[in-house]
Amino acid sequence: MRKKTTWTWIALCVAATIASGASVERQTIVEGASVDEPQARALYEGMIRSMRDAVTLYYESSYHKGHEIQEADNHGTYKVWLKKPNCFRLETRLGDDDRFRGIVVGDGQYAWSHWPNGRPYFGGEDEALHAQTRFNVYMQQPAPAGKYSIRYSTVMKKSNFFPPVDPSRFFGVECSLEPFIDWIRGMGVEKVGDEDCRLVEISYLDHGQSCYLWISQQDGLPRRLRQVIRGVGDEDHVSEEQWSRVTLNAEMPAERFSWKPPEGWRQWQPPTPEDKLLKPGRMAPDFKFKSLDGQPIALSAWRGKIVWLTFWRVQCPPCRDEIPYLEKLHREYGDKGLVVLGFDFVDDVKSATDFLREHSATFPCIVDSSDEAVKTAFFTYGATAAPVNYIIDRDGKVAAAWLGYDKSDKQGPEALAALGLHVTP
Repeated sequence: MRKKTTWTWIALCVAATIASGASVERQTIVEGASVDEPQARALYEGMIRSMRDAVTLYYESSYHKGHEIQEADNHGTYKVWLKKPNCFRLETRLGDDDRFRGIVVGDGQYAWSHWPNGRPYFGGEDEALHAQTRFNVYMQQPAPAGKYSIRYSTVMKKSNFFPPVDPSRFFGVECSLEPFIDWIRGMGVEKVGDEDCRLVEISYLDHGQSCYLWISQQDGLPRRLRQVIRGVGDEDHVSEEQWSRVTLNAEMPAERFSWKPPEGWRQWQPPTPEDKLLKPGRMAPDFKFKSLDGQPIALSAWRGKIVWLTFWRVQCPPCRDEIPYLEKLHREYGDKGLVVLGFDFVDDVKSATDFLREHSATFPCIVDSSDEAVKTAFFTYGATAAPVNYIIDRDGKVAAAWLGYDKSDKQGPEALAALGLHVTP
């Protein structure tokens, strides 16, 4: 069970609930009327303004995720220094071992990332190459003001934690889920340590996801944060962090935001999500998993047809745009040799069924979060994000593979056209 849970967290890029007593508290905290409350929205928007209006901001965070919080990858800490117009420093530590440290420094133009005690292993990379490039390497990336996300920096990703509030909101970076807010409501006043805080819930994506913020009445910034993703496998997934030593507008020396690689260090780039996808010309590995109705579906059953295979999940905004498009292809070209096959290895059957019914989707779909399904999707097919799309030819070989969905993207139609099937946009 532990392996399954770990893989699902990685695939989601989300965390799970802290252990003792959390399940009871979770049942209490998600109940309530789903209406937007102007006062609660004002608190949330005031928090964003407090971050954006500050000249400098420093805080420390301690976070937990998962039922087994004693495991190193289920808890950690980070410290962050932020200074206008575009300077930042983030220091992370995974677990209790100082060996697992990561640092990213933004000097106003670039983000410099490194791991003082050796970089971690990145999934999909060659183990021998990892051994050769583990020490004395760094990353250099452009970090334009208002566009670079500290939350999704490589150092933060390898801490296996994604803060509910991106530190880069300080610089005006928008939250990608902002357009999908359902409502914001207040949940009273609670103390976090010695601070009186107002608790608000922000609901996203038809209440499939929530962020709870305990906002200090003193400075308008959070002291406790919790993120909940519902309907994932057989349990909700929750991450929680607590801020401390929150300091606004203190002096910060320029040296803190300056870093250059020491002599002898080499620049290095991690494998991208696209690097993990199967390459065209390779046989698509066969699989057999449960469909929505509980019946097994095997990829090889459609040999002789073209298969558009998509790995998706309910809490994926681009998937919500792509599913209707794929249903259109299924209806219009199903009798012309095209099979659209969905594969959701994250959500429970009810959540997936409700989602597909909402979008009137009738194409065959695997919904299976078993260990084997997670391994196949995540490791074999490289579905480390969503959606991931494959076009598989009539002989069972990969014709094209790509990450994401955009209405203007021509990769799918062009791959189908190359196989003799011309589809209209």
